[in-house]
Amino acid sequence: MIKQISGGFIIEAGNSTMLLEVNEVQKPVLAYYGPKMKEPESLTAFKTPYGTAMGTATLYDEKKAPTLTLDQLNLEISTPYKGDYGSPSLLLEGQSSPVYDFVYQSFEIRKPEPLPELPSPHDAEEELVLKLADPAQKVEAELHYLTYKDSGVIGRYLKITNQGEPLDIRKAMSLQIILDGEGFELVNFYGTWSGEFQKDITPLNHLRYSFDSTTGSSSARHNPYFIIKKKETSYQAGGCYGFNLVYSGNHYEEVEYSSFDKLRVQTGISPLGFKKTLQKGESFVTPLAVLTFSDQGLNGLIHVMHDFVNAHVVPQEFAYKARPVVFNNWEGTFMKFNERKLHSLVRKAAAIGAECFVLDDGWFGKRNNDKAGLGDWTVNKRKLPHGIKGLCSYVHKKGMKFGLWFEPEMVNPDSDLFRAHPEYAIQDGIHQPCLARNQLTLDLTKPEVRTYIIDAVEAVLKSAPIDFVKWDYNRNMSDIPMNSGTFFHDYILGLYQVVGKITSDFPKILFENCASGGNRCDLGMLSYFAQTWVSDDTDSFERAKIQDGMVLGYPLSVMSNHVSAKISNQMLRKTSFDSKFDVACLGILGYELDLGSLSKKELSNFKQQIAFYKAHREVCQFGTYEQISTLEDSSFSTKEAHNAKEAVVSRTVGICRPVPSQESLFAIGLDPNADYHYAIRREDLDLRRFGTIVNYVLPIHLKEEGALISFIAKFKSMPCETLEGDMSGAGLMGGGLKFPMLWNGTGYSDKVSFMGDFGSRLYLLSRK
Repeated sequence: MIKQISGGFIIEAGNSTMLLEVNEVQKPVLAYYGPKMKEPESLTAFKTPYGTAMGTATLYDEKKAPTLTLDQLNLEISTPYKGDYGSPSLLLEGQSSPVYDFVYQSFEIRKPEPLPELPSPHDAEEELVLKLADPAQKVEAELHYLTYKDSGVIGRYLKITNQGEPLDIRKAMSLQIILDGEGFELVNFYGTWSGEFQKDITPLNHLRYSFDSTTGSSSARHNPYFIIKKKETSYQAGGCYGFNLVYSGNHYEEVEYSSFDKLRVQTGISPLGFKKTLQKGESFVTPLAVLTFSDQGLNGLIHVMHDFVNAHVVPQEFAYKARPVVFNNWEGTFMKFNERKLHSLVRKAAAIGAECFVLDDGWFGKRNNDKAGLGDWTVNKRKLPHGIKGLCSYVHKKGMKFGLWFEPEMVNPDSDLFRAHPEYAIQDGIHQPCLARNQLTLDLTKPEVRTYIIDAVEAVLKSAPIDFVKWDYNRNMSDIPMNSGTFFHDYILGLYQVVGKITSDFPKILFENCASGGNRCDLGMLSYFAQTWVSDDTDSFERAKIQDGMVLGYPLSVMSNHVSAKISNQMLRKTSFDSKFDVACLGILGYELDLGSLSKKELSNFKQQIAFYKAHREVCQFGTYEQISTLEDSSFSTKEAHNAKEAVVSRTVGICRPVPSQESLFAIGLDPNADYHYAIRREDLDLRRFGTIVNYVLPIHLKEEGALISFIAKFKSMPCETLEGDMSGAGLMGGGLKFPMLWNGTGYSDKVSFMGDFGSRLYLLSRK
C-alpha cells in the first residue's frame, strides 16, 4: 500500500513500513523504516527537533529552517556542494556550476511501469514517483518506489532528465537510504572462481566502506546482495535490512557512518569508467534496487527475499515449477566424447532416474579443447554424426529431456567467426588484447554482434526439440574500446536484448545461468534464466559453505547443485557420494561424473538418492528455508527446508574432534502441537573408510587400501547409524531430538555416527 499522508508518504510492504517526509525545505527524507505500524495521521512525531544549529553546520536555508543542515538529514538523494558532506548518491557535471540542488515539486501514485531496457520484477502493485527539480540548472530527478503483490520488498530507482545545457552523469545510485543508530554491521559476500559467496561480517565504525565489481559482470568478487544488521541480530532474532540490485553489470555499494551516527547506504552502477552524457530532452534510468526489512532475524530476511525472487523475479513460465534432476557430462568426459560414449551415459543416467541429460562444452566447431572453435555454433559431425537432433531424439526416447551448453558471448581467436569478423571482439585497437581461457569477449554493444548471437543460437534451438540450455560466461572483460563512457552498461543492455529475444522466442526452454560458476549470479540474470549454476566447485564441503552464503539472498529453487566424483576435481578431497547428495539435496539436484566408472552398488545408491529427492522435491526446492547453525559458529552447518507436510534437515560437519560434544536438533517452523516422525536417510559406509581398524573384528588381516578390501567393498558396506522415532513439533524445536554420538575412536555400533571430516547427513521430519 502507498498513500499520501500529512507531511509525506507511507509505503507498506509485507511486515514493514516506510515513511517518507517532504520537509520544510522541500527535501525528501526517510522518517521511518522498520516493523509494520498503524498508519500515522501525520509525520509530526517522526520529525527530528533541531533546537539549534550544530557547531560549524552549513545552514541550507536560514529563513525557512534556521537550524537545519543537510548533513544531519536522512536524505533520499544527495548531491555535493550544498552542505551535505557525505558521499553523494548523484554526481553531475555541467558546463556552468558544479552545484545541483534538487527540491520536491510534486508526486504521482500510479500503476507501475516497467523500466526501459532493464529487467523489471513482475506483479508490481503500486508505484510512487517523487518528482524533484533543480530549476536553476534545468535538471529533473524522479525517485521511484514500487511495491509488489504479497511481498515485503520495496523497489527503488532513479530517473534523471536534462532540460538544459549538456551535462554528464558521473555517479547515479539506484538507492540511497540513511539509517539512524549505532551498532550496525555489514554482511557482504565476496569470492572468486570456485569460492563464491564467502561471507564477511564487518562491525561498522566512522569510516566509509565500499565494495564493487569492475569486471564487466556482477561477478563473484562481490555479489550485489548485502545486509545491514544490528550487532545482536542472529539467524532467529533481531533487526536487519537486505539490499540487492536487479542488474548484471559493474555495480557499487557503499556504507558510511557520519559523525552523527547516521548510516548512509548506497547501491547502483559502478562509477568507474562511467560517464553518461545527456543532451537537452534526454533521460537516464538506473537499474532497480530492492530492499527489505526483517525484525525476525536473518532467517526472516531469507524468507522475504526467497519469496520475492520466486514470485516476482524468475520468469513466470517457471515460477514454482519443479526443476528436473539433471545429468551433465562435463566432469565425466570433458570434451573427449563421441556419440557412442554419450549414448552409454544417456542409458546410465536414465537408469538412475535422471530427468534431463545436458551435453556440455565440445559439441560444436573444431572444439576439442578450449583453444579453438568458440563462436562457431555448428555441430561437430565427427563427434556427433547424427547431429544435435539425433542425440536429442535418443535422449527423448530414453524418457529424459535434452539440454545443451552454449557460451554465446565469447570467441576463440582460432575460430571461423574471429577470422571473418575480428572486429566483433572487444579490443581497444591499440594494444594486443588479453586472453582469458584462450578467448575474447564479443562486443554486445554492436547491433551486428547481437544479431549474430541471436541468429546462431536460435538456429541450433530450432534444429531440435531442446528442453534446457546452460548459458555460460567464462571470462572477465578487458581492453575496452574508447566510448562515450557507458561501455560496460551498454554491454549489459545489449545482453538483456539478446537473452530477452531468445527466451521470448523459446519460452518453454528452461535456461540455466552460468558464469564460470557464480560470476554473474544476480537478479538481472534470474529475470531471464530461472536457475543458476552456483559454483564450478562441486566439492561438497566447499559447496556447503558457498550455499550457506548464497541462500541468504537467493532461494533454493534457483540453486543448481551437482553430485560429482568422490575425489573432487577442484579440491582433490575425497568425500562419499552420500555426503555429496546430502549437501546437494537442498536446491536443484544434478549429477556430473563418469557413470561408466561406477560399480552397480554405487549406481544403485544414486538411484535411491534420486528417488528420495523426487519424493521430497517440493520441500527441497520450494520449502521455507531456515539456517540453524553455520560452520562459523558451530562444528556443523545445519539447515532446514520445511512446508506444512514435512521438513528436510541437512547437516555437514567440518573437522571432527576426538571428544565430540553431544549435539541436538533444534528444528524451526514446525507445528508445535503436531506429531512428527523423524528418520535419518539411511546411507552405506565404505569399508575402506575404517582403515586397518577392520582387522580388530575380522578373522583375517587386510592391508589398508589393499586389493582384497577394495574388492570386498564393491559388494559389502557398513550401515550408518540409526535414528528413528516420533516427537512433537515442540519437542523437535526445543532440542529434544539428540543426534547419535560421533565416532570417537573406541567403538562402532548403530548408535555411533561415523560422519568423518567433511561428512554430511540428511534427516526427514514427516508430519503424522
